[in-house]
Amino acid sequence: MRYGVPIEVELVDELRLFWESIFGSVFPEIGPEVFLGAEEDYSRSRLYLSKEGGRVVGTCFTMQSRSAPAIAGFGEVATAEPFRGRGIATALCSQAVEELRAAGGEAFFLGTVNPAAARVYYRLGWRKLAGAEVMVKVVSGESPEAFLVDYFRKGSAAAGTTVAEATPADRVPMIPLIVCPHDWQVMDANTNVFSTRYATQISCMGLHLRYQRITQKGEGAWYSARTADGRVVGLSTARKSGGGDVQVDGFTHARFAGSWEGLLQAAMEGRVGEGALEYFAVVSVEDEEKQDLFRSLGFREAGAGEDFKLDGRRVASLRMEKRASQGKRRGVRTVV
Repeated sequence: MRYGVPIEVELVDELRLFWESIFGSVFPEIGPEVFLGAEEDYSRSRLYLSKEGGRVVGTCFTMQSRSAPAIAGFGEVATAEPFRGRGIATALCSQAVEELRAAGGEAFFLGTVNPAAARVYYRLGWRKLAGAEVMVKVVSGESPEAFLVDYFRKGSAAAGTTVAEATPADRVPMIPLIVCPHDWQVMDANTNVFSTRYATQISCMGLHLRYQRITQKGEGAWYSARTADGRVVGLSTARKSGGGDVQVDGFTHARFAGSWEGLLQAAMEGRVGEGALEYFAVVSVEDEEKQDLFRSLGFREAGAGEDFKLDGRRVASLRMEKRASQGKRRGVRTVV
């Protein structure tokens, strides 16, 4: 069975119990509001469901970006233990793939740390990304790495990008940006997002949660750089740290490095960063290029920060600071 979103509350309650029994947590990657239609303006969502004797025995949920329809994410793929080995997940995922393909989908992302599940996905055409517990099914049959190279090559850097506060529209398009390899070790210290060159990325649809969490109680904000055709090519964050200080960070895809300064300025001048007494960033000591970029914005070295842990390896960090000016121009706080 296939259900469009919004889904009836009674079924969402039933799914909550089903997923809790399998994943050990309620709505592990996607909140209940999504199933009730809160993000349907941003993503086309579908629930694929198998029942036996009136009982839910298998599920698969997909979200296809409306702004970048080539990309879709798979989540909540699950089969009740007594019903495993009967092809339920295979049938649900196959139906979802065909419908996404018909709707213009080109690459479908999912995360799994379960070897048995990974074998099922492999037989269905998914391939593991290097440096991540993320698998990708590319409709054309090319490798995930080749797809990512082409995906960001097609997004024209010459046409420029738009930087704005992030919305649920970024939930799915942010996945390719984060799972492709980056030269910097630490892409964003506020959200513990590291390059897959240096640390294994174990999340996929849950990446959005890392950014969403910093906005709780108005303590943080995040911003995205998007191309005209909806590709997310950069992200930045601002998070209150106490004492009037705001920690900022951000990164871009290498082809869109020109967006980095705009992303950081948005983080500093936005609704969280605007009232800061001081801005600071915590950067890996090995990310010398990133240190230079912060220096170009007026940040200065201020000693060591806490070590980062990249797959068990400890990497020293450098704290960089910048004092905020109380001067205003056109009603916007400026920084020096």
